[in-house]
Amino acid sequence: MNKLEYKKGLLYTSIELKYKEKSIIIDDVIIDTGASHTIIATEYLEEMDIPLLDDDELVKATGYGGMVCYSIRKRLDEIRCGSLALKEIKLDFGVIDPNDRINGLIGLDFLIRSKSVIDLEDLTIYEKKI
Repeated sequence: MNKLEYKKGLLYTSIELKYKEKSIIIDDVIIDTGASHTIIATEYLEEMDIPLLDDDELVKATGYGGMVCYSIRKRLDEIRCGSLALKEIKLDFGVIDPNDRINGLIGLDFLIRSKSVIDLEDLTIYEKKI
């Protein structure tokens, strides 16, 4: 279970990314059920010193209001949000917020595959147990 923070009308959390022997915690990531794919600010590729590889993809995305932007899609070893974790996942890295207030968006690709339940009363996110 992971605690969420409700601020400025949005749900924020922290995530952990793992690539090879490297790991980083990223705060101020928004849970975004309107985003089809998870995207993280490009600066974290640099911070983790993750190289560009031949199998990385350049992705064109259309955001709210029709704004077009490009990101790089990379395979990471793991993404973790509290007790929710996915291994071998492709994540997008690009510009999310030009004012640097948002470090990433957790999209439906992660939320669906991790069987996420978002509890808006207790402001938590956890895995649905069957």
